[in-house]
This record gives sequence, structure tokens and C-alpha cells, in this order.
Amino acid sequence: MKKSHLFYLLVFLSGLFLSCKREFEKPRWDTHVLGPLVKSKLTIRDIIKDSSKISTASDNSISIVNRQQIVDYTIDSLVTLKAGEYKNTVKLSSLVLADQTITQRISLGSIALQLINSGNSSQVQIGQGILAANFARKFGAKFQLDAISNITAGPVNVDISQFFKTAVLLSGSMDISITNDLPTTISTLKFSLTNGGNTITSQEFDNIAPGSSAIATQDLSGETIGSSIQANIQELDIDATPAPVLVDTSDAILVTLTIRNVKVSSATAIFPAQDVVNDTADVQLLGLENVELTKTIIRQGSVHADVTSTAQDTVRFTYEIPAATKDGHTFSFDAVVPPASPGQAAHAVFDTDFSGYLLDLRGEDGQQYNKFYNVLIGKIKYTGRIVTLSLQDSLDIHLSLVDPKPSYIKGYLGQDTVAVGPGTVDIDIFKNISANTLDFKTASLDVAFENGLGIPAQATLTSLSAINTAKATNLSLTGTPIVASIGAATDGGSAAIATTSVRDLSSGTNATDLLNTLPNKLAYSGVFYLNPAPAGNPGPSNPHTDFAYSGGGFKTYLDLKIPLSVIADNLVLKDTSSIDVPTLQTGGFQNGKFNLLVTNGFPLDVKVDMRFLDKNGIQIDSIITSNTILAAPVDANGKVTQAVTTAVPFQLNSADITTLINNATHVVFTARFDSKPSNTYINIYSDNEIDFKLIGDMNIQVNSGQ
Repeated sequence: MKKSHLFYLLVFLSGLFLSCKREFEKPRWDTHVLGPLVKSKLTIRDIIKDSSKISTASDNSISIVNRQQIVDYTIDSLVTLKAGEYKNTVKLSSLVLADQTITQRISLGSIALQLINSGNSSQVQIGQGILAANFARKFGAKFQLDAISNITAGPVNVDISQFFKTAVLLSGSMDISITNDLPTTISTLKFSLTNGGNTITSQEFDNIAPGSSAIATQDLSGETIGSSIQANIQELDIDATPAPVLVDTSDAILVTLTIRNVKVSSATAIFPAQDVVNDTADVQLLGLENVELTKTIIRQGSVHADVTSTAQDTVRFTYEIPAATKDGHTFSFDAVVPPASPGQAAHAVFDTDFSGYLLDLRGEDGQQYNKFYNVLIGKIKYTGRIVTLSLQDSLDIHLSLVDPKPSYIKGYLGQDTVAVGPGTVDIDIFKNISANTLDFKTASLDVAFENGLGIPAQATLTSLSAINTAKATNLSLTGTPIVASIGAATDGGSAAIATTSVRDLSSGTNATDLLNTLPNKLAYSGVFYLNPAPAGNPGPSNPHTDFAYSGGGFKTYLDLKIPLSVIADNLVLKDTSSIDVPTLQTGGFQNGKFNLLVTNGFPLDVKVDMRFLDKNGIQIDSIITSNTILAAPVDANGKVTQAVTTAVPFQLNSADITTLINNATHVVFTARFDSKPSNTYINIYSDNEIDFKLIGDMNIQVNSGQ
């Protein structure tokens, strides 16, 4: 909208006889005003306001240009990365208890007391002798100990509750070590361990010399052991000392129990840090049919984990996709599932961003397609607390890739036939053009196939129609179908370098007639083939070297270029200008006539109408002229040599003028162009314009107001 210039040239004759005028007289007089009221200008750009839709040549000739996309087949249309959910109830694969060592001392003094308390007179005498010899040791006295036989002892409780309260063993060993710190040889030691009435082991050791040891190992597989073990000596035979010795009742037989390499099916124990779950599984991409991918880069997506644990200890787990890397790091995340209450389950949910990762899809062995593998490792840490764990405890795990979208894929992208349409697209370059007839002399219409995929393609445009819904016209393009083969794009390292094939739809067809309908819609249908098989070879045409990037794809455009050499009948250009009329303190308009000065720089005849609008956009008056403003003359090349100015007069009475002055805020100029002769094509240039100037010639009666 242009701001108009409104000029009033008012000549007020004042000051005459003011010093002697009468108090009761108010002077009034008639005056004549002549001046321009509104200015406006129209060019072809008032029809096509989008400058990108107009191409201007060096000689100022104008063409309408437009690119209309009708196909956009992207990487997301080509491949959907849908991974099967990793769903598994994983029982604890192993539970290990730490190796434990417990030593029990059987001193010579305790043996002496055992003998004294036996009630056997000979054993009592030996026991008393040992104690007496120990006393004499203080004075350096040596004694020769007699042989002792058939000594029994026990049960002696060996408390292991600081390590576990109960354990059901799958495997493990117990080493029983007997160290003889007595001054004489142990000729026989029969020894047993029991737990809850069950014998864990029975062992016999013979001829253990002073200062030496003997070891026996017991397999504990299948044993159930509680927190207290009973040690029993069924028979202890000690040889006499070969010579007198200093007797020390603190000398002892050391019984050392080492429980090692224990794996349990369940236990209430203090567990060391350990892996309790270690599971590796393949994940297959779904729905790819004949597509075989070797790698992809994820531009968006996340890994969702839903974990339920029945273990009564904190389970820390690590989820890893070894074949997914980003900035030199493997994709993994650590999570913690809190301890479950007895008889219940603990639950935790985790989400981790997966974008930006390069995912190798050749499987764990590197020889497959559309497949990656994941690793789940569950751990417990040493806490020093006694907890109950069982191999029946489990992690119920649901892992899934959420909405993964690729930024890059590579492999064999399959063979596919993709139907395009039938469909319609809106075309807006003609939306502001109003004409009874607008006949373009020539028009160029091309279909451009742009292949941004790293696979060859073949495209067919089956049909194309121009639709003008306002005029209810539908015209189909002749000369279809159009077939084109398009080579694969080139991999530019971070984007595809597209291959383009252009087909001219203008030559030998009715393309110009299609565009002369001034369509607002284009209807189309077609088909394109990805990885079309070579003749005689229906299989894949390359060994997994296809690729595609996001942002690239297979696109189809309709490109048109219409030089503005036209035959026009009632071609309409419009412009709206504002009016700013100040209120005049006058006695009123007596009458007035107007001249619309039109300077026509178009090589077309024109008629001009004006509609006056109020501030609400409602028409309050109009002026319809019947005068034809002649076209500007042109040279041999059809270019305007000189604009032609024509005055179009019209008369308004005082009431009409008052209404316009008081209420009109805008004026709409409508120019209606016609070609003369009607069958001659006229060239329109960028410097063609038409100027309007509304000149007022009014008589006004002016009151002084004083």
C-alpha cells in the first residue's frame, strides 16, 4: 500500500477591513482549490509480489519462474530403523562367596584337662603329669612325656557367622590343615566336621612330626552349611617323647579350615563384589525386507531400559552396545536398581540418549547384516552387610531403541518400486492474476529428477494435469509418460552430491496451453525404481556400497519459465492507497470536478476504476470510468518508447465530496488491461509502469469561524 500525497492549495482572503468589521458579522467567502489528491503507481510486480518468482533479463524483459516440488523421498522413507525389543528375565548367573580361613587351636593344656576329666585313672595320671611338667619348666626341668592314645574331644563349635549364616553350595572346597606344634609326633588323628547333624567331612592324619603339617581337601559341592560348624576328634594318638623335653602346655595342634572357590545357589551372607549377570544377545532390525545394512549413524533416538529386580541387594548393571561408538567411546550406561524387600521386587526405569552414535550392523562376528549385539552385566558390590541372595533372584529387563532416526546408512539398500501419487500440489504464482484471457506466447516446462541417494534410480512421470478450480478447468499434458534414468549420488563424506536429470516437457507438448489456464493446482502421478536390476540380472547390483544421508533423497521438481509475451483480455492490476484528509472548518463544498491523470507506460490499453473505502474496509463510493487509456507506443522490439498521459474527468456534488472527505480512508485503483490488436502478443518489461494522479478542482465556501 502506498502513502498518498494530499495537497490543498487554499487562498484565504483575510485581513480586509478587520479593524472596522461589525461584531455581529462573521465573514464568509467562496474560494477555488486546485491540487493533486492521491498518487499511485502499478507495475507487473503488483501481481507477482514474490521477487523470487520473477526473472529479469538484461534487456528488462520479464519471465515468471517457479520450481514446484512434487516428490520428496528421504532416508526416513527409504529405511525405518525399528529394533526388536530385548526382553529377558535373567537369573543371577553365579553367586560367589569370598574365601574364608578359620584356625582352631587344640593346646597341650586342653589335652591335659581332657585327660584329667576323663575319669580314667591312667589318663588322669598322664594329664596331671603334663601339668606338673609345665610347672617344672619354669625351673628348667625337663620330662619325658608318655605316649597318649584314644584321646577324644569335641564337639568344638567353629563360629563362621561373621561370613555367612547359611549357604547352599553348588561347588567349593574345604582344606583341612593340621599343624603339629607339640614336642612329639602325632601318630594318629581322626577328625570330623559336622553341621546341623550332617557330616561335612571325616579325615584321618597319620605320623605328623613335630613342626610339620598335613593337609586334606574336602569337596563341598551340594552341601548346605550353617553359621556354626562342629569339630570332633574321634581319636588322637600321640607318641612318647624320645627324650626329656621342656613341657609347655601352650604348645598346640593347629586345625586350619579354609573354605575356597565357593559358588552358592543361595546364601545369607556377606557377599564380595562380583558379576551376577553377564548376558550377550543379538538385536535384529525389523521390517527391512531385502535391505541389508552394514552401518548407520543415529541422528536421534534413545535407549529405554525398564528393570525389575528381586535381589535383596543393590544391583548395579552396565548395558553396552560394543558396536556403537561416538568420539572414540563405546555406547554404555550404568544404572542402579535398589534392593528388593523380601518377597517383593524393586523397579527402575532409565533413558539414555543414543544420538550421534555410529552403529555397526554386521553382528558380533562381523559377517551379518541388520544386526548388532548388546551386553548386559549385573554387579553387586561389597557392602559388609549380610544379605540373602539366590540364583532364583532375577533381573527382568526390557531394553528398546526409542524412535531411532538415521543421519546416514550404508549397505545394500534393496530394490524398491515407489508409486508417486496420484496427488496434487498447490501452485500460487498465478493466484493474484485475474484475467478473462491471458495467453502466453511460449512457456518452458521441465521435470527435474534429483537423486541424492547413493543408489541408481529410474523415474517415470506418468501423468501431469493443470487444474484451475475457479474456472473448473482441467487440462492434461500430452507426451507422457516421461522416463529418465538417474545415476547414484556421490558420497561427499558428510553429505551426498546429488545427480540430476532434466527432461523438457515443452517440446512437442501442450505445456504452454496448460499454463495458459492459470492453474492453482497441479495433479500428477508416476513411479520410480530404486536399484533397478540390470538387464538379465534381477539381483542386487552392488556389494553393500549403497548409502544415504538425511537431508538427501530422491526429489522431483516441476520447473517452469514463462516469458511475459502475452495476449491479455481484462488483465487486472490493483493497488490500494491511503487517504489522509484533514477536517476543514469551512462552510462546505459547493461542487467539484476531478481529473484522473493516468500515465500509461504499458504497451496495453487500460481502463481504470476507483473504489473508496472507509476505515473498516467497506466500500462507500466508486467511480467507474468508461474511457480507454491508450497503450504506450513501442519500437520494433516491442519496448515502450514513451509513456502516454491521459486525463479522465468526472464530477462530484458537494454531498459526495463531503462523504469522501469525512469517511474515506483508502482508495483502490483497478487497472484493466487489454491487448490491441487482440491477437497480437505484447512483451511486458520490468520498467513498464502506470502512474495515477487524482487532481481535485473544487469550489469551497469558507467561514471564518470567528
